[in-house]
Amino acid sequence: MSVHGIEFGAGYEERQPVVLLLDTSASMGRPAAHPRIDELNAALKSWFDGVRAQERLRTRVETCLITFDSAVRVHDPRAGRLVEVGAAQLDDVDRLFVPVDRLHPPTLRAGGLTRLTEAVETGLELARARYRALQRGRVPVRRPFLWVLTDGAPSDAEGRPLDAAALAGTAERVRRGEADGECVVQVIGVRGADLPMLRVIAPKGASLLENLDFGRILDLLFQSTDDSSPDQDADLIHQQIDDRAERVARMEAMERGLL
Repeated sequence: MSVHGIEFGAGYEERQPVVLLLDTSASMGRPAAHPRIDELNAALKSWFDGVRAQERLRTRVETCLITFDSAVRVHDPRAGRLVEVGAAQLDDVDRLFVPVDRLHPPTLRAGGLTRLTEAVETGLELARARYRALQRGRVPVRRPFLWVLTDGAPSDAEGRPLDAAALAGTAERVRRGEADGECVVQVIGVRGADLPMLRVIAPKGASLLENLDFGRILDLLFQSTDDSSPDQDADLIHQQIDDRAERVARMEAMERGLL
């Protein structure tokens, strides 16, 4: 079966779009001895390998990968690389969402600022367009999930941190998208991320997971996505993710002998 040229396995008509937004700013290149970007690259490869090994997920989940630093880039499956987002990409959304077993994440490099708001708004636009295209094609589709992983704070084009007033427009678009049932946005802060500012963007969907590695975070988000039902309220999904994250963090602490 295909939708706009995207081939899926037989037997699972329902689609679950997932937009993965990854911070590749300069801070992800630290610490020098063990840069976080290396951890993220390893976690992405492992996570995609794990998901594509499960037929039920391999034939249902379609993924779009976005990175953000001083620019917002989207992974172009045909080119096999990240390209800066522009009119051409936004006009050809369907090709950017591919079955999870056909997305081979590129090696990410760290550098630049943290243009998080532009990335979130790009993700919302792409997710909404894909969701509506599948609906027009009469393909059963769940609300797209947007997962944001960042270790910093949103900044402007000059690198200045954005305040709550500057984030208000993005926050309203996130709120409206969730209220309209078009998406669920989860923002995960790691390693010193500015949680108060992240919560301005996603008041009920922002979490700080300092002590989990990237692989565990991706697993946690995906399990919560997979366990949700199509008609669940976004607030309930956020609460389930928070509860699951708390359990996972507690187990991690126990394993390290901290509890």
